[in-house]
Amino acid sequence: MSTEAPDTVERPRRADALRNRERLLEVAQDVFAELGPDASVAEIARRAGVGAGTLFRHFPTKDDLIAAVLERTFDEMTSTVYEALAMEDAWEGIVHVITGTAERQACDRTFLQSVGPDLFSQPRFRERNERIMGQLGELLERGQRAGQVRDDLSPEDLPFILAAVGGATEQCPVAMTGCSPDLWRRYLGVLLDGMRPAAAHPLPTGPPTLDQLMAGKAAKAAARAGRRSG
Repeated sequence: MSTEAPDTVERPRRADALRNRERLLEVAQDVFAELGPDASVAEIARRAGVGAGTLFRHFPTKDDLIAAVLERTFDEMTSTVYEALAMEDAWEGIVHVITGTAERQACDRTFLQSVGPDLFSQPRFRERNERIMGQLGELLERGQRAGQVRDDLSPEDLPFILAAVGGATEQCPVAMTGCSPDLWRRYLGVLLDGMRPAAAHPLPTGPPTLDQLMAGKAAKAAARAGRRSG
């Protein structure tokens, strides 16, 4: 009969469970980045070296697993924004954030495909996005005060700028076309130049409000969900 106290047995079990969960998230992040959100959970379990039962104990559905991976991605994006805010030169900070996000879009298929309607249909992601947008607004205002960014840009313009760069990845996938994997950097350079005040011309219309931006994403998410269930 074992004389080992129950709590000493339970602690190693909890530690093993935490290690398994972290391992699954690390592998899932890599697999979803490589293969997109349609990647098989069986492939994720295989690469993580665990059984399907272990995976589903931590993440009852595939959507739960994708959401947990995106939470990690948001944590990494938040760290990038904080790094940018800590930079003395506001323009360097802006370039740091936009380049980091564009690079993630280029190498992470799930992030590129989820950063639109599906992602922002979930309240927790909308709230995190709104916080990041507020921080980006602070960064943008710093650049405008320093004369480094054109005055008619707002934080709500940035998702469209990033979507334009992401479009290069979607329109010219490397595996199918043989395009340079850094093709997105070409269009990022054009768009960054367009954010500068030098030679800027007045823009023909104003940016959307944050409420309009979120409402548009929610409407697209609802329409997509309707198509899937139809």
